[in-house]
Amino acid sequence: MENSELITLLSGFLGMMGTIAALARKFYKQASSFIEEQKDFQEAIKVIQKEVTPNGGSSLKDVVNKLKITCDRMEVRQRVIDQRSKASLHYQTEALFEIDRSGNMTWCNDAFRTLMVEEGGVISTGKDWIAVIDEDHRECFVAEIESCLKMCRKIDIETKDTQGCVVSFTGYPYKIGRNNHEGFLIYLKIEREN
Repeated sequence: MENSELITLLSGFLGMMGTIAALARKFYKQASSFIEEQKDFQEAIKVIQKEVTPNGGSSLKDVVNKLKITCDRMEVRQRVIDQRSKASLHYQTEALFEIDRSGNMTWCNDAFRTLMVEEGGVISTGKDWIAVIDEDHRECFVAEIESCLKMCRKIDIETKDTQGCVVSFTGYPYKIGRNNHEGFLIYLKIEREN
């Protein structure tokens, strides 16, 4: 009898162990499913937070600072390009000068300065450069320059200087739009009689 009670006890114990194992397996499946759903839920929350948070989580101040840094770098690059262009034009043998959209001279190269000294005048910034034109031709010349500035078109004028020599002005606008410019680069040539 003892063996039958032991067998009954042992089979009851094994049955109970099987039931516990089945329950544990069922619990494990549900727990792992819950954990996976929890991970998906957390990922969904992160995506929603990223979408709802302005600037991808950065503050607006951080974004403005990044834009400022980018703009500063672009300005430095532009200054380098401008200076490189000016340096290459500065030592040209042709007389070159630059005017803004109002007709004021903003830059000239060494050849232009030398030519102006030969003409008997010292040229500074502003509209002094027009003084090289003979007074009888100046009014017509200024009207043509103003027309070119207003219409953003090439300057191609031949006139007389104060010494009676033929002076040629050829200039191209720095276009920043179809009908908008920031100024002109002008080539000046004086044909002296020998």
